[in-house]
Amino acid sequence: MSPQSKSRKRKQGKAPGRRPEKQSPYGALLESAAALRSESWLLADAWASELYATLWLAGSGYEPMIEALRGMDDPAALTALRALSGVGDAETRAEAAAAAETVAARGIAEPSWYVAGAELTFREAFLVTNLLGDVEVVAITQERAGAAETVLFMRQPVLGPTAIELFATPDEGTVALLQDMIASTPDAFRDRITPLSATEVYDRVWPDIELFWDEGPDEDAEEGLIGSEDVRHPIQLIALADARVSALVPTDYEIAEGPDRTDEVVEAFLASEHAAALPDAGLARALARVLAGAATEQRRDPVVYGPASLTGVLILNVAARLRVSDEDLALLPDAVRAWAYFTADARELPREEARAAWDAELPTVLAEFSEAYADPELEAERDGQLRD
Repeated sequence: MSPQSKSRKRKQGKAPGRRPEKQSPYGALLESAAALRSESWLLADAWASELYATLWLAGSGYEPMIEALRGMDDPAALTALRALSGVGDAETRAEAAAAAETVAARGIAEPSWYVAGAELTFREAFLVTNLLGDVEVVAITQERAGAAETVLFMRQPVLGPTAIELFATPDEGTVALLQDMIASTPDAFRDRITPLSATEVYDRVWPDIELFWDEGPDEDAEEGLIGSEDVRHPIQLIALADARVSALVPTDYEIAEGPDRTDEVVEAFLASEHAAALPDAGLARALARVLAGAATEQRRDPVVYGPASLTGVLILNVAARLRVSDEDLALLPDAVRAWAYFTADARELPREEARAAWDAELPTVLAEFSEAYADPELEAERDGQLRD
């Protein structure tokens, strides 16, 4: 924040013409940046990402700060600019990098971790999920200046990132890091660790980043910055995530549209034992079309559903958009259960274990849908019918 200029009366006993020393509005920033000079590039990126998030929450642009730092003959200013040049979108990084070169050209000392020309290179990536597949951890390991760094994205399809964490990759590698995570959270994740290519990571995670920027920080974002250190809100590292994920692919890369399997999956559901047991095939078809279609629009496989993603689609694509008759509302719980069982079978998950997991979660899924459907605000927004 820029200090307000105030007229001051000269106090008795002070030499004529002496003025109070002005405090820089960037004093605290420079002090914290100075502490990073002998740390690591990893910590510098995390610092810069949180600074970016703070500016975003405050509604402040980053350009005035970068311009102010450009004019300072201060090693801390150069440290801050080198850190800022590693996070955010390409334009932000370029502006910070250009400002840093201007400061460095005046002979200001670089931070100890900075290596000119060093770039992120992809090393490896992996996917870990829970049993039903709608809680994911995507681990990306990249190298820069001889150091390996891993970003973990905890995410839920439909809902996007729930947390982003940054680690210095252990000498044992990324798999060892994930194995420790699985061991430390019993029953939360499957033991299966699936390798991903750089483009597979980008295709999976980049839409989350775009969605996050588009929707803006939620009401918990500020609490994430100033609250418990045990809980990191994704806003704190979203600027870092933007830079790390965009580095995985060429600048002209575009996510390809996958095949539309909506009709195929709807027909497979209707032919399954689960749909056959339902009393109303019309409702089964209507619900399946909404659920399979929503997943396709989200670039997800239509049969990859779990409690979080099913709740999200039922609220966002049914409760918020479609009117459902009282008769269909009464039949909906059985239809939703049939769909849940069908998706588990379609993915060849352990049958009894998957059904037990669904049985434990479905009451909550249905209760949250019912609450949303009863919301007067959502009722006013509905402009369609579940059944045509």
